[in-house]
Amino acid sequence: MDADSERELRELRMRAYGPRADIATDPVALRRLEELEAARAALPDSGVAPGIVSVDARSASVIADGRVEDRAGDDLLDRLGDDSLWDDDPTATATATAGGPGPADEAAGRPTRLARRHAVLWVASVVASAVAAALVTFAVTSLQTVSTSPGAPQVATLRLGPDDTVPPGWFGAEADIVSAEFAGLTIFESPGWASESGDRTSENRCLAVAKTSDLPEQGEDERDLYTDSPVRGSCGVASFPTVLTLPFDDDMPAELIEQYPSGVAVQFVLDGDRVGVFLDSSEE
Repeated sequence: MDADSERELRELRMRAYGPRADIATDPVALRRLEELEAARAALPDSGVAPGIVSVDARSASVIADGRVEDRAGDDLLDRLGDDSLWDDDPTATATATAGGPGPADEAAGRPTRLARRHAVLWVASVVASAVAAALVTFAVTSLQTVSTSPGAPQVATLRLGPDDTVPPGWFGAEADIVSAEFAGLTIFESPGWASESGDRTSENRCLAVAKTSDLPEQGEDERDLYTDSPVRGSCGVASFPTVLTLPFDDDMPAELIEQYPSGVAVQFVLDGDRVGVFLDSSEE
């Protein structure tokens, strides 16, 4: 190899193993490095000069992939840690050969111990980055499950059926409304979510709960929506069930509070034509 090729090889090696290595982003330079390494290895006197670390195609492919793994990574680390391949004195002259590069060129291409440390740190940083990426991936993909049941006991099961206590049109009640009564509360099914065409699916169902004493009497205007207590509702969507939870507050009927004096909240869960009633209380 001539002096220009030797100088180009040294520059490419610095780009591959130096503290500011960037050859992994330059495939043209990487291919040129492989060509020069192959040309140098083919020379009869292609022994490794003092202070020069040779690379092979396997090491170059590691750089191209931007990773160090298995035997390729271990082999590269062994080479970087071998003191016999490094020259402590950056001003020492290389073994003179006829027509070879001058001492200044050889000294410029010879890495010092500081350069070796940078190379080791560079390889270590690649390994550390891979480990950090694996930890981040694990943290993102590992999901802690959350229980959907608080463990509150079920105190009753209601069956929805046709009833004329809730007049059609009252808070959206339809003509074929079904309802049930529980401890001074009336639970009735109200219209579910509608599509843009106005069609409703059987999966999207809603429950509404009102105090039984607030329901309009027979003959009263069902369009009169005035009530002493709020009418509360909840809807299910797709596979998520219809669940309605109410706190024990001043709007609750006295009958419910008397029946469950330690109650904190009551929950209604719609299941087909049945409604499960669950109670959370302050009792241990």
